[in-house]
Amino acid sequence: MQTNPKIEKIITSGENIIYVIIILLLFASAALLIYDEARTFIHIARKSFGIMVIIEIIAKTLLLLMIIEILTTVRISIQKHVLSAEPFLIVGLIASIRRILIISVETAYVQEHFYNFMIEIGVLTLLIFIFIISIVLLRKHKISGE
Repeated sequence: MQTNPKIEKIITSGENIIYVIIILLLFASAALLIYDEARTFIHIARKSFGIMVIIEIIAKTLLLLMIIEILTTVRISIQKHVLSAEPFLIVGLIASIRRILIISVETAYVQEHFYNFMIEIGVLTLLIFIFIISIVLLRKHKISGE
């Protein structure tokens, strides 16, 4: 069954409007995150150099990297009109690594919940391997499918 060209044009226009809104929200999020991270750096310069501030900076930087990957995914979706799984896997990989880094530092300074942190690190490590295997398989499939 073929759709009406007018309806198809309306749907495409609606999709593009939604993509623009998503892009604007992601840019706004990135700008606010950069602003907040700059404030954190200023806080370091004024006060003592604490490890928790470093954890916060690393977490925010990795979050910014995740936002950039999501922007890339949206851009690819607009250009090719195809939703690609690989950028989402990369975002999941970055998020998992980000959480492991934060837990690693937290366990060095906060001994409470050590057992729970170790279980979480184990689960995140398994997720990281799954993400990596998925990305490799997707890339191999792209190369052999071309």
